[in-house]
Amino acid sequence: MFISIGYVIIDDIVLPDGTTHMGCLGGGSVHAIMGMRVWSDQVGLVAKVGYDFPSNLENDLSKMFDLRGLIRLNNKTIRAWQLFEEDGTRNETFRTDLSESPLFYPVMKDIPAVYENLQGVHLHCRWDDVAGWVEFLRELGNPFILWEPIQSDLLAENRDNFMQILPLADCISPNLQEAQALLGMADPHDQLDEFIKHGARMAVIRAGAEGSAYADSKGNHIRVPAVKVPKVVDQTGAGNAYCGGLIVGCKLSDDPRDALCRAAVSASFALEQFGAVFPIEGIEKEAQKRFDICSVELQRLN
Repeated sequence: MFISIGYVIIDDIVLPDGTTHMGCLGGGSVHAIMGMRVWSDQVGLVAKVGYDFPSNLENDLSKMFDLRGLIRLNNKTIRAWQLFEEDGTRNETFRTDLSESPLFYPVMKDIPAVYENLQGVHLHCRWDDVAGWVEFLRELGNPFILWEPIQSDLLAENRDNFMQILPLADCISPNLQEAQALLGMADPHDQLDEFIKHGARMAVIRAGAEGSAYADSKGNHIRVPAVKVPKVVDQTGAGNAYCGGLIVGCKLSDDPRDALCRAAVSASFALEQFGAVFPIEGIEKEAQKRFDICSVELQRLN
């Protein structure tokens, strides 16, 4: 079983021309499990929603994912406006009380007992929660753990704390802007070197349409192309989906190049619609086609 531990958000999207897409499934964990689902049908979600979580959205999730880790609270589900500008900039404004957000983050007792043999985990959490989660998760099948930091934690003043916990997870993956805010370095390769120097086993810097960059403690440095799609509809969550695809990829192959191409393919599917969930039936052929293209381009770059 592959799982994501984190948040579910309902997104209300407003485009520059005033077009709206209301009530879309969002949140880093939902995007991440969709990235996993491209490559595996054994995927679960550990998160909390409110009493008002729409039944149609829960039905959409239940068709593709194990929801034994989904818990309902007596609070309103986290909800946010996603306002897009002409240049593609996205501004997020929460519609629910942010002071209640900590209530929605899972705790260890929320992990179902049936999840006793995990293969991979997308851990979307604050830096000070990593050590406890990793210690707990290692007892559940010793899964591959990718830590995707919470954006608001990626600040220069947190640098020392981040460096101390880097050796705990199997991989860390911020985006380029987040890593720059944390490290004060603009070049992704310098960022990767800094993470590896401080004990990271694997690190990936995600840079959107520019692709991504990977390094590991074995000395591998790999540039990864973004997988092009016919039309980019919404970039929201593509980075989370990338992380999900990478986790499954690292379990399916010992070659990081294969895993990175799977990650890039997962991100590509996230670009093609509003909301995190996309049709999965019959996706294998298209996923393989995109994987093959990515593999050729990756060899060219490296």
